[in-house]
Amino acid sequence: MKAEQKVMPDAESLIEAATEQFVASARSAIAKRGVFHVALAGGSTPKGLYQKLATSPYVEQIDWSRVHLFFGDERCVLPTHEDSNFKMAREAMIDHIAIPQENVHRMPTEEGVAPEVAIRYSRTLADTLDGAPLDLVLLGLGPDGHIASLFPDTEALDVTDRMVTSLYVDKFDSWRATMTYPTINAARQVIVFIGGEAKAPIVKDITTNAVEGLPVQRLAPQGEYYWYMDKAAAGQ
Repeated sequence: MKAEQKVMPDAESLIEAATEQFVASARSAIAKRGVFHVALAGGSTPKGLYQKLATSPYVEQIDWSRVHLFFGDERCVLPTHEDSNFKMAREAMIDHIAIPQENVHRMPTEEGVAPEVAIRYSRTLADTLDGAPLDLVLLGLGPDGHIASLFPDTEALDVTDRMVTSLYVDKFDSWRATMTYPTINAARQVIVFIGGEAKAPIVKDITTNAVEGLPVQRLAPQGEYYWYMDKAAAGQ
């Protein structure tokens, strides 16, 4: 399924549009089902979104007591580590919104052993979602075409029998846990954020089919699928 592309003039308007979309998704899910399940992403554009969500008028537009936050991927570091996606989201948003702590489902990375982290988080997702799909999955796009921690040429790309899997990423010398394609693709809505001139070459390669088989190209969301870009990223 091809993504609907939304191109904004600049980084600021990209974050604003993404924030409005997040609020609309949350309000719709809560109105229909009484709860909003969202998987957060790491990265600079998502960070800008989280910071915006924690400010007026957006923060008042969501009943945060009915929101459950998950993480699409995480490095196997302590939750206080500078590389932790949870730490970034906590400082940017979680500490500033009225969300019950039990609704924040971070990956238990202090376990230290990536396969165990993945097993435990799969269980957390299954228990909390109880067979329902995630309402929204937020993703960034790496310059190599990776999404979440689904990196090129890793075994994680082919895992279909569990919700979360673990992997070692050679070029970053890091163990990680990541949601798998079936988990992401089942979501009611998937949004990929792509900001900045540095992403222009990979966007060009993907949209002109100059390359094939990149992790992002293997996405096949069953629900709504959007790419939110700024003009710099879409420039080529």
